[in-house]
Amino acid sequence: MDRKYPSQVEINGDVYQYEKILKDDFFSVNVLYINGGGIRYVLKLSDFRFIFGLLLRPLAVFFSRREYAIYKRTGGIEGIPPLGPRFGMRGYFHYFAEGTTLHQFKGELPANFFDGLLAIIKQLHQRRIFYLDLNKLGNIIVGDDMRPYLIDFQVSIYFRPLPGFLGRIGDKIFNSLIREDIYHIYKHKKRFQPHLMTADETSLAVRTGFNSWYNRLWGAPYRKVKRLIYPSGSNEIVWYKWKKLKDKDKRMP
Repeated sequence: MDRKYPSQVEINGDVYQYEKILKDDFFSVNVLYINGGGIRYVLKLSDFRFIFGLLLRPLAVFFSRREYAIYKRTGGIEGIPPLGPRFGMRGYFHYFAEGTTLHQFKGELPANFFDGLLAIIKQLHQRRIFYLDLNKLGNIIVGDDMRPYLIDFQVSIYFRPLPGFLGRIGDKIFNSLIREDIYHIYKHKKRFQPHLMTADETSLAVRTGFNSWYNRLWGAPYRKVKRLIYPSGSNEIVWYKWKKLKDKDKRMP
């Protein structure tokens, strides 16, 4: 099943040309466009890549709109690429953060890199957004300026404030879950900068009882099923496992 995307788009009155595909995985395709001035935007198009995927287009529409609504709530947070306009029913644009993913990064990170990432996550939490997907190194960008940038809000959760008893329960769940985001930050720091870990940070790099329960119930089973479908993960371009396809398109990075 081929995924269709335009060779040319218009964003805020300016024309952008297709440059390359950044990622093509089980849930979406991310296409990079560039204008004459060298400004780049990413088109994220929700499109399930599996048997009967076409029949689930309404679900793809739902997920795209849901993600866009959460992304809009991040406006003004330094380290999150600015959001662009919608594209059709299943897509939207966002500004491209020039850099490389932490998954692919080679070199030495600045000493304050994870402090900057923590600042981004804390601002999301202040806006009642549980990011959820920090385990994936491909969602963390090491910018050309060596600062952290965060992308992809596909599985993030916005906890809407509620009154009364339901609100108190929701707040308790939210405050427990966001500890999972903090855990992943220091887990990554422990991997990339073990010499800079403080005693407090080392303790935060260990899952709490609640988050261990959450991971067993949801995180581990989800990752297991996902790896059965595409064992290489979604930090790179992936294709149907059962078709054993090798991409030979020169447009791919």
